[in-house]
Amino acid sequence: MYDQNSNGPWTIVRLISPVQWVVITRYRSRADAERNLNFCRQQIAEVKFELVFDPPIEK
Repeated sequence: MYDQNSNGPWTIVRLISPVQWVVITRYRSRADAERNLNFCRQQIAEVKFELVFDPPIEK
């Protein structure tokens, strides 16, 4: 879930199963998120990482 105090809606997640993931970090910029996603994938090839857009929820 998006928190107004967090960095942004672009989120790198680690996939645990097809329907379950753990948030690793958040970014305001998609370009920054993609750059760091590629770094994560290179450093830990056996773990599956994905980029997720998690927008704020309007109240």
